[in-house]
Amino acid sequence: MRVLWFTNVPLPPVAAAAGLDTGGFGGHWMTELFNWLSPGTDVTLGVATAFPGLPDLRFDQGCVTFYAVAQPRRAATFGADRAELAKCVTAVRDFAPDLMHFHGSERFFGLLKADGHVRVPAVVSIQGLLGPYSAYRNFFGALSRWDIARSTRPAELLLGLGLLHQYADIRRGARREARIMAAVEGVLGRTDWDRAYARRLSPQATYHEVGEILRPSFRSARWSVASCERHTIVFTNAGHPRRGTENLLAAVAVLRGEFPGVRLRLAGVVSGRSGYGRFLRRRIRGLGLSACVEFLGYLDGDAMAAQLARSHVFVISSYVENSPNSLAEAMMVGMPCVASSVGGIPSMVDDARTGFLYPVEDIPVLAARIRRVFMDDEVAARVGAAAREAAAARHDAKTVTDQLVAAYRKVMGL
Repeated sequence: MRVLWFTNVPLPPVAAAAGLDTGGFGGHWMTELFNWLSPGTDVTLGVATAFPGLPDLRFDQGCVTFYAVAQPRRAATFGADRAELAKCVTAVRDFAPDLMHFHGSERFFGLLKADGHVRVPAVVSIQGLLGPYSAYRNFFGALSRWDIARSTRPAELLLGLGLLHQYADIRRGARREARIMAAVEGVLGRTDWDRAYARRLSPQATYHEVGEILRPSFRSARWSVASCERHTIVFTNAGHPRRGTENLLAAVAVLRGEFPGVRLRLAGVVSGRSGYGRFLRRRIRGLGLSACVEFLGYLDGDAMAAQLARSHVFVISSYVENSPNSLAEAMMVGMPCVASSVGGIPSMVDDARTGFLYPVEDIPVLAARIRRVFMDDEVAARVGAAAREAAAARHDAKTVTDQLVAAYRKVMGL
């Protein structure tokens, strides 16, 4: 069975061939799956990637054929010109796959199928859905209209950057996504939320549960009450309002009266040059939390796993998620997690057993969930251990690989 992947970030062999950093692009679950799928299955794999800054490439490494499709460095996230689509068509004809696998519905690859450029069966794996992500409240989270205005620099309006332009872009992308989802033969997902939206957007397709494989760093790191730094909260990818960072900051302000040493560590890039990044920093100062909040910047897998292991609790306060890898990684490390009850998160967290859920905008309840972890070591240890057990089963590499191959075979009618 010949399967051609289309990925939205370069896998390490492509990055290395292009002379780029092999670890800084994200999409690590695809790399882990690629490493497990390549040997030992009846799948002959090809991988095609379009990414800004890549040159056009075609090369073989082992049993895998790789294609890189050049894009301008300022390529539109939800755009593609005819030349890029034509290069992808060439890759399909060169590799002659039995099946195409689009990793994510948000990039232009799915137009190969939706617009009839090639007539090869296709599946799409959900990495997040632009339709629900582009809903006004999900996109802007806790921001009022005045907050949105204060989060947008005039220069961003002129240059096509900032939240308002992102909002317009994602709504355009959602319309394209709907066409892509309506054209594929199979949808791969991980949560009840994924299944529900697959049924709505892809009624013609079969749905298949296929998990993700986490990086080894998170399988080897271990959290414990005894070794964590008490009253520390870690959160990641805070640089967008849909992540609900403002609500978490408000909860920290509530907790500070009872826990004067409380600290919030924000991992991931929160640009101090962007309008929203500046807004967040003003909000932190306005709440009197400047001494409590630490911006960690980009962390690789080893550094992120170490940060999880040393913190007291992981919190994700998003307004919409399908199955966040950051939560999966924290659970794999075995730490207690507090998460908003949105999207696919309830499929990942069994409330009060493998983590704690709360209503997304209920700040007093969010603070209470964090307080419970801070105050009760026995509960924190029990919940963390149960989280690790659940995550280890859900992200088991052989299980996930078997799920994927079974999905491919079913779509192919084998």
